[in-house]
Amino acid sequence: MKRLKAITAAVLACATMLSFTGCAGFKVIDDEDVFFDALDNAVGIDDDETYHQKNVTYNGDKVEYVIYAQDGDNFYTYIRFKKADDAMDLFDDFSQDFQEIKDDNDFTGSSSMSANKVRGSVTFNGELESGSILAFYRHDSYFYEDSEIYGGVYVNDNVYIEVYSLNGSKRDNEKITNFLKEIGFPKP
Repeated sequence: MKRLKAITAAVLACATMLSFTGCAGFKVIDDEDVFFDALDNAVGIDDDETYHQKNVTYNGDKVEYVIYAQDGDNFYTYIRFKKADDAMDLFDDFSQDFQEIKDDNDFTGSSSMSANKVRGSVTFNGELESGSILAFYRHDSYFYEDSEIYGGVYVNDNVYIEVYSLNGSKRDNEKITNFLKEIGFPKP
């Protein structure tokens, strides 16, 4: 019996370690061309169909490069901050808001969250209740109606990325999955 408890404890410890390090499997995309190429290869969005700008500020923080693209109900955002702390602060704000929505039972579906000092991910596949507040780049933070969301928010070093579908079709979700696969990021 003690041996079974020890094995169970070891398995749980390994599973916990994997959940905390699960986000370790994706890389920093420190070159905007990688993001542009993924948009083109995975979902057919050319760089001239995106909003992109160098050396701007976002929420008072210095940004080296920002890319934003919308394809119907799908949204793709890449923000490379000057400082890694600024990227992590934006990610922390999102993940705390998402956790609060989950705690209030205003999200139904599957999700995963993991983070360490320089890397993190939040993936989701479910429905937000109307009245939920969740801020995405260039998107309303207040949801006036029940909304389906699919995708993820990621940070690695000084790069913050959002890839998600809002009330999208099955085909929209497939595009999100293909894009995340192209850049090697965790899928919902």
